[in-house]
Amino acid sequence: MSKSHEKIILRGASVWNKWQKENKGSIDFVKPSWYDSPYKGGNRLNFSGLNLSNATIYNAFAEGLNLQNSKIIDCIFEEGDFSRANFSNTEFVNTRFNKTILTDAYFDGASFINCNLNRINITNANFCLKEIKETVVYGVSAWDLKTCDEMKQSKLIIERTYGLYSDIIAEGRIPLMADNIELAQFIYYLSNHKKMRDVLNILNAKGILLLGQFKDGGLDRLYKLHDWLKEKNYMPMIFDFDRPVSMDYTETVITMAGLSKIIIADLSGGSVPQELHATLTNFQKPIIAYSNTGAYSMFKDLKRKNPYAFDFEYADDSDLFDKMETYLIEADKGHVQLIHDLAERY
Repeated sequence: MSKSHEKIILRGASVWNKWQKENKGSIDFVKPSWYDSPYKGGNRLNFSGLNLSNATIYNAFAEGLNLQNSKIIDCIFEEGDFSRANFSNTEFVNTRFNKTILTDAYFDGASFINCNLNRINITNANFCLKEIKETVVYGVSAWDLKTCDEMKQSKLIIERTYGLYSDIIAEGRIPLMADNIELAQFIYYLSNHKKMRDVLNILNAKGILLLGQFKDGGLDRLYKLHDWLKEKNYMPMIFDFDRPVSMDYTETVITMAGLSKIIIADLSGGSVPQELHATLTNFQKPIIAYSNTGAYSMFKDLKRKNPYAFDFEYADDSDLFDKMETYLIEADKGHVQLIHDLAERY
């Protein structure tokens, strides 16, 4: 086949769709430049409403391309840059991707049926799909992915394969699957015990759970402390999200505490005494407690049972961070001693 299709597609959906209807064979696009803009970040090309089938697209540059309301069937996308492209309401069927860049792209109302999203990068993409099912999501980079509760998700395959779901089923086997793209990434870590161990080791080496009140400026103070700890290469965590459906608040705090190296608590929080008591009933962790009015009366009982519990009063934010620096050193020493004690015991 000649390369006439490379020019025809640039004329838009109405011309292209008529041409492809009359030309049923497979076609290749090799390093196509689907980008036309007088300024960086824009793209005047409009492929909306495109019907594309039996095409292999190698290493396309299509930043910001408008492909909304299209139908893409039996296609292959090999690498390429479609960052910020608009795939809203587009249907993908029997289509494979491989290491394609789709950062900041728009997929609102789109659907993926029997596709393979092998190692695509959809960081910060709008991924409020109509549906995604029977699709391989192994290796997807999905940081800051924007999804929505109403999208339908089912049979997402979590294994390294370049095939489609239909190919796997035809082989007579059932792959490892999940019904949520974000859960799929977590299940992968659970199924790979070596990687899960790495995750737990990192959390237990750097994780810090921050407890305290959220009202009257308390949450702002926690986030200041959060940012300060991040600068010191810790991984601070704040329980400021809705609790899991199957767990109460105390169980959620205990779970997060178990993953943490150190617990830092603002004693002005009304629920903090209960949270600390519940945590120390299950774990022995270094604790740093701070307050501008002094510790509650029963905190000394916790200190008596936990030699790695520290508390101090502070006058202002500057005083808080100065003193926190000192007590973090002591808490780190306590963590090392706890590991030493466990090693001797087991």
